[in-house]
Amino acid sequence: MNIRIATKQDINSLCQLIESLSHFYLADKDANLPHWFSETLTKEAFLQRIESTEYNNFVYEIQGSIAGYLAFKGDSYLYHLFVSEDHQGKGVARYLWDYATTKCVAKCYTLRSSLNAVPIYKKFGFKVVGDAKERDGMGFQEMTLRR
Repeated sequence: MNIRIATKQDINSLCQLIESLSHFYLADKDANLPHWFSETLTKEAFLQRIESTEYNNFVYEIQGSIAGYLAFKGDSYLYHLFVSEDHQGKGVARYLWDYATTKCVAKCYTLRSSLNAVPIYKKFGFKVVGDAKERDGMGFQEMTLRR
């Protein structure tokens, strides 16, 4: 187990990881991802985030393979948190979260959670803000955590 800053060499693995999880955040499991969301998952988009000082990107490796990915926009907006299906329920998200929040310290964290992940964020201490929403077949819930 190793948590480290994501690099350009991780981009292909990150794209594969997130694409493999799309059935978790689509209302219709057979639908394609909306264009506006799939644009954030291209190799170019990952490269921009990894090279940008505006984002903090971390990966969780197990035996040299990426099992999880977390990205903050700034120090307080959780942009992405994904864990491979094989490693879900094993604490990977928690380890990534705990590590990243030692590097990205804020009094208040915010995110837009997939509806599937709301219980995980509640375990982290996040609170639901408003009603769940849907955009182009993707349900999401705004959440916040104050420290």
